[in-house]
Amino acid sequence: MQDKFIQSIRYKLQKRVRKLNSADFRLFSFNLRSFFAFFEASPILCGVRDELLAAVPKDELDKDMALLLSTSREVPVKDTEAEEAALGYVFLKHCMDNAETFSPHEVGFSYGGKDGSGGLDKVRQVFLEPFYEYVDEHIDDQQAILYFLRKYKHRSEWFQRERLHAIAADETGTAEKSLAFDLYEYLHDQGIDFSIEPKSASGEPDLVTEQVGDNKVVADAKVFWPDRSKAKSYIIKGFHQVYTYLRDYNEPFGYLVIFKMCEDDLKFMVPPTTAMFPSISHNNKTVFFIVVDICEYDRTASKRGQLKVYEITSQDLIHAVESPDIHQKGGDSHLSEGQP
Repeated sequence: MQDKFIQSIRYKLQKRVRKLNSADFRLFSFNLRSFFAFFEASPILCGVRDELLAAVPKDELDKDMALLLSTSREVPVKDTEAEEAALGYVFLKHCMDNAETFSPHEVGFSYGGKDGSGGLDKVRQVFLEPFYEYVDEHIDDQQAILYFLRKYKHRSEWFQRERLHAIAADETGTAEKSLAFDLYEYLHDQGIDFSIEPKSASGEPDLVTEQVGDNKVVADAKVFWPDRSKAKSYIIKGFHQVYTYLRDYNEPFGYLVIFKMCEDDLKFMVPPTTAMFPSISHNNKTVFFIVVDICEYDRTASKRGQLKVYEITSQDLIHAVESPDIHQKGGDSHLSEGQP
């Protein structure tokens, strides 16, 4: 995956971690601010962080932080590397945001630090090291896919809008298959490590099922076009399909790429996160929603008037996977298509 680019990001990250490891408790907060300024300016690092935080329930992290910040300074026990890394990120972010009033080395005392310097060493060992190692190990694998999906969205909207619009408007029934191939071709060109078997002449299996190997990129493409009966309920069905793939292939993350063919807006009313795309987690499976606007507007933004907004809520999505029969029987008429 673009070895020189990844090596550059890894080297810059390593250099900033080295500064944090050598700083005393008077300079630690200053260097931590510099560390996060670099980290949050890098889309690929943010992509790794977003998927890490999606893998660990927020209420669990909130509970752990409450223990750490309590007067008793209780120590949370974590079972997995992802949990350790996510807590490390949240704790370090708290240190930066509250640098003037919070002394991280005091939490280090709970882990065996004997003085200010020793307490800070424990903070680095317990919080910084697991977070850094997790990011370093995942920066050049599929965990960075959100970064490339962001690039795909920009590339499609800025440079490929007309071509993709023509594909989506195809009435032969192959539009979404062609859009999915465009997406997978782009990811393949960017170096995402996955393999797809040759297509069978007797059928057209989904791109997810065609992949070989243990790690599958669970992504699917859907068109959002209310005038063609592809509105709210249609997108929810797409979510159900991606979620089913995640369950079938035991993958933690999936991506629903939605090609918007109309002026109407599509809004996901899901819990807010720091991620670059909205997402929802259910039963340890997380689906990210990437809306690619390929509508060919005939009026400028100032002359379009009030947009019609289609809202999809967390309840809509969870109901879809807990009551799959609505998709098998076509009984989805109870799903309202949104209000202007």
